[in-house]
Amino acid sequence: MAVLYFVLSAIARVASGLGSKLDQVVCYAALICFMIVMLLGARNLYQDSRARKAETKRWTERCKTALLPILTREIATSTWYEYSGRYINTRDSLELRMNSDQKAVSPNQTIVRVEVSHQVYNRLAKRNTVRIYYMPESPLAFLLEDEL
Repeated sequence: MAVLYFVLSAIARVASGLGSKLDQVVCYAALICFMIVMLLGARNLYQDSRARKAETKRWTERCKTALLPILTREIATSTWYEYSGRYINTRDSLELRMNSDQKAVSPNQTIVRVEVSHQVYNRLAKRNTVRIYYMPESPLAFLLEDEL
């Protein structure tokens, strides 16, 4: 904490024009350290993103796919909740006709309702079908192709 105070006071002195050479060195060193931390953070985010994409690709390669018809669409609205005093945004939803694998797991059901983000909903606005990816052992847990 003392180091942070020392660095911030040096920056304040340099910014006001009263800083010494030592204050200037501290400012430049703090800037360099900040840039190094930011670059390392960006590198870690990039590596995590690549690992996540690779895992998603491996998962989709093991999945079955199906093209399901979109039966109905519903755009969500914001709702004011008195008890919390704030707006709660609900997600847009689609109703899809189930395929044979899904009906085998849940024979009394013919339609599955899926909540999607508004961006995915807009991408599917002009389409009548959507491709899903699911594992054969659990066909009711699936991802839309547009969510990948």
